[in-house]
Amino acid sequence: MEPIIRPTITQTFLERVRSTPYSLAFQFKPTYSEMGQVGQWAQMSYQKFFKECKLISFGLSHLGVKPGEKVAILANTRIEWSLCDMAVLGARGVTIPIYASNTIEEAAFIIDHSEAKVIIVENTAQLEKVLQKKSSLPLLQKIIAIEPSAMSLRAKYSDIFGDVLTLQAVKELGRRTEQEDPAKFERDLASANPKDLITICYTSGTTGVPKGVMLTHENIMSTLEDCAAIFHKSLDFRKEVALTFLPFSHIFGKIESMAVYAFGWKQVFAESLEKIMVNMAEIHPTLIFAVPRVFEKTYSRIHGMVETFPKIQKEIFHRAVNAGNRFYEAVSAGKRPGIIDTVEYQAAKALVFRGVIQKFGGKLKYAVCGGAPLAKEIAEFLNVVGIQILEGYGLTETSAPVCLNAPGQAKFGSVGRPLPEVSIKIAEDGEILVKSRKLFSGYYKMPKETKEALVDGWFHTGDIGHFDEDGFLYITDRKKDLIITSGGKNIAPQKIENLAKSHKLINQLMVHGDRRPYLTALVTLDNEKIVQYANSNHILFSEYSELIRHPKIIALAQRTIDDVNKQLAKYETIKKFMILPQEFTIEGGELTPSLKVRRSFVNRKFKSELDRLYEDGAGQGRLDSVRVIR
Repeated sequence: MEPIIRPTITQTFLERVRSTPYSLAFQFKPTYSEMGQVGQWAQMSYQKFFKECKLISFGLSHLGVKPGEKVAILANTRIEWSLCDMAVLGARGVTIPIYASNTIEEAAFIIDHSEAKVIIVENTAQLEKVLQKKSSLPLLQKIIAIEPSAMSLRAKYSDIFGDVLTLQAVKELGRRTEQEDPAKFERDLASANPKDLITICYTSGTTGVPKGVMLTHENIMSTLEDCAAIFHKSLDFRKEVALTFLPFSHIFGKIESMAVYAFGWKQVFAESLEKIMVNMAEIHPTLIFAVPRVFEKTYSRIHGMVETFPKIQKEIFHRAVNAGNRFYEAVSAGKRPGIIDTVEYQAAKALVFRGVIQKFGGKLKYAVCGGAPLAKEIAEFLNVVGIQILEGYGLTETSAPVCLNAPGQAKFGSVGRPLPEVSIKIAEDGEILVKSRKLFSGYYKMPKETKEALVDGWFHTGDIGHFDEDGFLYITDRKKDLIITSGGKNIAPQKIENLAKSHKLINQLMVHGDRRPYLTALVTLDNEKIVQYANSNHILFSEYSELIRHPKIIALAQRTIDDVNKQLAKYETIKKFMILPQEFTIEGGELTPSLKVRRSFVNRKFKSELDRLYEDGAGQGRLDSVRVIR
């Protein structure tokens, strides 16, 4: 069946409900009884989804939400997120997504800056974030809790709890309001204008204060229209199953949340990030949308599993990988793979890689990757073992992808070719410039920043890149992340960091060296593999922080860094590095909610430690070039 593409997302949704009212649209595991049996898979048709949205939308109108007014959603990805989002649009309001991982201060900033009148929160923890800042949010009038258990905070916040009600209570208000004008919800969905603002997505703020990116119906529909053109020959949309776990506060997740209306596939909400693999085995997805960190961890787990194999099995696995590499090298070169390579690789998929494919449910067609660069080596390896990665490129300001590797037309290491409607050019300094109907209308209440980003209709992405002879785009680095050493060398840290991510012992690595004489790095190691190595080599330790100070572990890390350095020009090599006992986290402030490293924050947090790496000259003894934080 053909996808449904209309001028607005609400018209698209309305047409989807009319066209396939009884088709299974969503699958999820309820966390409270009003939505079904807790902990068991529940299903919802488009018609049922429409009715639920309608009640919530009428309830919001009853609470005073008027066209153009802002309603924030502070929750993890779940069925209620989608219900509330469409309900807001049905009231002609504007959705303000907030990451569930945002701190109290970050959430309060977005609520205040966006002028949200109502906020929908997920549970007790998220409700408490808002209640603690309620006195400093004068425009916020009502707080809606998705999970009824959040009402347990009533006693603790009795003086301000009068503005809190449950989502179920909003539905009850909606039932009463619906009687006044039953057709209003459908009429408002149909009457939306393509230029109407539908969401303000706040950037993660890797370099400073988050900016509210204003997106319209036209922006979102342009993206979905281009994606339909890319995938219509390789997907049977009505039969596809997408496992959903990306945060809908991220633009990549936002587009995924809207795609179900256009394409009509079944959207299954994962229980949590920790249960993704369990859920894959249960629901057998044909599609997943994920950020590189998911694939990096998968790559690491597979290699960790192979290391436990007996010698003969390990050799068989590596031989199978080599056969796959030879097969795809020929395909990439436009040649026909040899008969022996073809037979050997087909046997490898059936006998050796079958277990990997089954862990992803056994039916996965494509894994679409975006949000940050994915190391080429990881993409190639996963493709060989049976997980087809399609990497793309886009930003919040471009409504997610403007480039994508299409099925059967992919180049690993690239982010694909521009989508059909998109124009891209490379500025003299290497910056990627974009012109498209997907471009945002501006930063909310930030005219100066908007003017700087949008020049003569071209959006200045801040990313550095280049095209190859076949029109595939390659991202080199962020313009502001470029390192210029004191010797005048321009270095792209992401290139080095992506090389490091393909090494099984390295968990995270951040390169440092701007205006310094040489490069250094902060490194976190794979805790599980380091402990396994210690046990196998009879290294005694009481705590992990003690283990990473052991000379054998430092030497092991040094050998890994040496391997990375072999693939780099001399001026790009890491001369010294520091091993950290804990990995970068959102909670620690080192990562944004979309898992990008906050370089400036990390550089400030570890300034004194990084300074010590430059106290002595480079090129000393191998172990002297390493420091460990205790």
